[in-house]
Amino acid sequence: MGVKLARKKPRILWASLFYRVHKLLPLSSKAKFKLYLNMAWWFERLSHEMSFRYYNAQNHPLRIHPRKFLQRHLNKDFTVLDLGCHSGDITVMAAEVSKKVVGIDYNAGAIEQAKATYKRDNLTFIAGEAFEFLSKNEEKFDVLILSHILEHLDNPQSFLDTFKGFFRYIYIELPDFDKSYHNHYRKDLNLQLVYTDDDHVSEFDRDELAAI
Repeated sequence: MGVKLARKKPRILWASLFYRVHKLLPLSSKAKFKLYLNMAWWFERLSHEMSFRYYNAQNHPLRIHPRKFLQRHLNKDFTVLDLGCHSGDITVMAAEVSKKVVGIDYNAGAIEQAKATYKRDNLTFIAGEAFEFLSKNEEKFDVLILSHILEHLDNPQSFLDTFKGFFRYIYIELPDFDKSYHNHYRKDLNLQLVYTDDDHVSEFDRDELAAI
């Protein structure tokens, strides 16, 4: 849910000072616009990084909706593969519901962290390559989890085509380019800081998300 606010807001000193400085800056409106967009990107990125120090992994607001979605749609009889599971924060959510869950990642250090953090009888973590694992594994999986994977790939559609035959369902989570008008301002102004992570090669808008 959102928030309810008093119509009359308390005066915030630093915000008032910033507006005064804004009026005094010897820059054009366009230059100020670009400067503030870059500053907003920088502060949003820093606050995002700091949020993972403030919240623990399972209580982070970014995890609330994925957990609710998985709990609502996963079946207790499902077997689930979390591809690119990293430290297992999403993997363990699936394991709270389904009978067997495997997390796989080529980052051996992240897998060791996942093994140390999350211990459940129905949960296994594997360091390795997912296609090789699936090709050698006789067991069938019902669900593939792709949480923040496709935005890192040069050809996400080819990747999906490779894996979709192994599963009945695929859960896909991606960053939302349309979450803020700032992203569209940055795109219009051709600013470099228009991504949410240095390793992203795609930032999907909602039409692209629906197409995927």
